[in-house]
Order: sequence, then C-alpha cells, then structure tokens
Amino acid sequence: MQQPLWFIAILPPAAIAQKIKDIQQEIADRFGPKRILKMPAHITVEPPFRYEDTGAKHLEERLAPFFSEREAFGLQLRNFGTFRQDVVFIEVAPSLPLLELHAQLSDFLRVQTGIVKHEPWHGGYTPHVTVANRDVTPQAHERIWREFNTRKFYAEFQVSEIALLRHDEKIWHVQRRFRLK
Repeated sequence: MQQPLWFIAILPPAAIAQKIKDIQQEIADRFGPKRILKMPAHITVEPPFRYEDTGAKHLEERLAPFFSEREAFGLQLRNFGTFRQDVVFIEVAPSLPLLELHAQLSDFLRVQTGIVKHEPWHGGYTPHVTVANRDVTPQAHERIWREFNTRKFYAEFQVSEIALLRHDEKIWHVQRRFRLK
C-alpha cells in the first residue's frame, strides 16, 4: 500500500474561501474543469509529499513547534494569473514573510528532519490560489483566460495559522491547524 499524500497550506478565512469557491464553481459550470472543487481554497506552502500514515502523530509533533516560533503576517490576493496551458489562479501579492516561511519550511522538512525525500520545486515558488487546473484543456484554458485576464479580485487577511492536509484517496482533509505567534 502506498503512503498517503500530505501537503501544507494557508487556508483563507471562510468568507474569502467562499468567494474563491464561487469562482471555481463558476469555472466548472461555464467551462468544464471540476477537479479543483475537490480541494479547499488554499495557498500551498509545501507541495504534496508522501509520508507514512502511522507517522502522522510524529509529523504533527515536529511541525507544531516549528510553526509556533513563526510570526503571523498579512497577505493580499489580487486579480488573476496563469501557468502553462492548464492553470488559472488568483495572484498572491509579493510577501517576504511568506517567501521566508516557505524557504524555512522546505529546509526544515528536507534537511533538518528528512521528512520530505524529494527535492524542492525547481521552477521556484510562486504563491497563488488555484481556481482551475489539471483537467483544463487548452481550449477551455483559452476561454477561461479570455474572461479572467481582465477580471478583478481583491482580498486581504491575516495568516495566523497553517494547515496540514491529508488526502484520503478521494479528497483533501485538514488533518491539523498550527497557530503562528
């Protein structure tokens, strides 16, 4: 049996998450891509990695002190962007605290603890909130982007916790939330 998938993310407050879900649902209804609806609205801090199910408690015990030493910070979401021909997202305004958190967490998971075995992202870290991905055909991407490249979006919130998510072979679930200082 394969080890379960985990990932670490920032989950926006409920009201902002609902606005994002409404956009994702609009895209699904109008253009077809539905895969993103299986995930909570989020900003990835550490992409999915495999870790033994029996080690969940160990994983949480290692992450809790790491996050408890980090300061809360503000984030802004604004407008839309795209990757390749299959991803449309809400942009995260440049944030040094988020970039530092990502770099420190990557080092912690790979070098300090050895929890994550694979290398970090090679293309760099571009924080964003995905609204359509993976099941987006090039034709659908073109139609979605034609509409969303000029659409406006803005939200601002304080990041005071980070979520550890686990995949149950169907959808992602929040396993635990870690408070920041």
